[in-house]
Amino acid sequence: MGRHKTITDDAILAAARAVFRGHGHTATTRQIADAAGISEAVLYQRFGNKDDLFFAAMLPPPPDVDRLLGPPDPPADARRHLSDLIVRLGRHFAEVIPVALRLMTHPAFDPSKVGRPGGPQSLRDGLANRLRMLADRGQIAVADATTVARLLISLAHDWGLSGAMSGGKRTATHERELREMVDAVWAGLRPG
Repeated sequence: MGRHKTITDDAILAAARAVFRGHGHTATTRQIADAAGISEAVLYQRFGNKDDLFFAAMLPPPPDVDRLLGPPDPPADARRHLSDLIVRLGRHFAEVIPVALRLMTHPAFDPSKVGRPGGPQSLRDGLANRLRMLADRGQIAVADATTVARLLISLAHDWGLSGAMSGGKRTATHERELREMVDAVWAGLRPG
């Protein structure tokens, strides 16, 4: 009869993620085991090898489209809804980009093995659907909702990337700048 697990895989992955975020893929399994309060043998029993542990810990889950984009049937104040939505996306990208950069710099990184359903396309499609609903109600004027969705996501991504490149420090001023960018796009979407 085997021993019961005293630490969950999720707890090990959380400890590994913290160590990998601080040290990159050069972190040692000893550092990770110490952070998790377990032996290196347990790491290898659960995850096979350091590369498998790295990718299990660092690969972000698919985005929660409904949390990021808000309700599928957007509220009446389209401008405020879009502004809030893009700020949520910007914050999401600010969290995900540093992890993605760590993933892509790993020597064993293979983009074909890390794709997950529900990634960027689900965000683009979800936002395009919400934009179409707003257009159908006459709250925005948009010829191609997919193109506008890509533009808005690009704004949020650029904002998140610039935050990641500046050490992740974001202030109310930075958020206001993102809202001002959305306002500039809004000028082109405003119904006639």
